[in-house]
Amino acid sequence: MTTRAERLGHTGPGPVRVVAQIVVASVVAGIVMGVLWWLLSPDVRCVVVDGQLSPSSCESRVIFERDAVFTLLGAGFGLVFGAAFAVWHRRHPVTTLVALAVFGVAGSLIARFAGGLLGPSDDVAGLADGTDRLYPLLLDADAALLVWSMVAVVVAAIIALFREDQTPWSVPGPAER
Repeated sequence: MTTRAERLGHTGPGPVRVVAQIVVASVVAGIVMGVLWWLLSPDVRCVVVDGQLSPSSCESRVIFERDAVFTLLGAGFGLVFGAAFAVWHRRHPVTTLVALAVFGVAGSLIARFAGGLLGPSDDVAGLADGTDRLYPLLLDADAALLVWSMVAVVVAAIIALFREDQTPWSVPGPAER
């Protein structure tokens, strides 16, 4: 026995399934992005001063490069996610856009957490002043967390705008003459 949706030709996944697929993909991609951020980010040397890590002024460029690596990775993941899910779930463009916006930020947060776990720790207990140490992998530019979502939404919206597909709005069947 077929359902009404199947008789009308609407056999694609429903909105809940679209969101679930984007959630799962974002979590996995967030972990992968965190590992890539950890692998691709340059090391920052710093010195222990008064029981705290103090990056030297000459290392500020390298700290910026860490944020730039995260931002570029987020843009890449957003591009891939936006294109893939806009084409794959063309029958649910609004659901896809909202899910990409929300879970792109979630994926970025997961990436920041995963990269921070893999990077050097900020524990300086017992280290003497003047000790050279690696600076923890931190994201100083919080706006970089939005890049994945922004790129994904823009790419998905552009694909939806330029697609002349009326199938979500028309009932499939024999053409009327």
